[in-house]
Amino acid sequence: MKKFCALFLLSILILTGCATTEVSTDFNTKTSVENSEPLGVILAENYGYYLFGVLPIVTGSPDKPNEVSLTLFEDTATIENNQKMLNLEAEKLNAETLTDVRHHTYWTGGFSFWIIWKQVLSSNALAIKNKQPNQ
Repeated sequence: MKKFCALFLLSILILTGCATTEVSTDFNTKTSVENSEPLGVILAENYGYYLFGVLPIVTGSPDKPNEVSLTLFEDTATIENNQKMLNLEAEKLNAETLTDVRHHTYWTGGFSFWIIWKQVLSSNALAIKNKQPNQ
């Protein structure tokens, strides 16, 4: 039993979840939205490990993106949490709205004979600010 517990704890350390955000302000200048100024492209990503693809073991903490933080036995890799991370980064850019929001989920489990599954939830959006009308 002690070996199982040690193996489980070692697995948690190796298979830690992660939540990250990234902002790019270096993008195609042809990118435009009518009457708006693009400020940046935001990427939010959260991943975690699940027993049989159902029971969360370790997931990233969306409250502390880009830090070494994790959540045990709670499913935090959700669209709602990724949207929250996108909104926080948009506030830092002083963006008024997010447009072209896209979410993509990717599952893999072959590395563990489909016992432990990894989910990666990736979201991106274009942060924009409305142009002021000329007076």
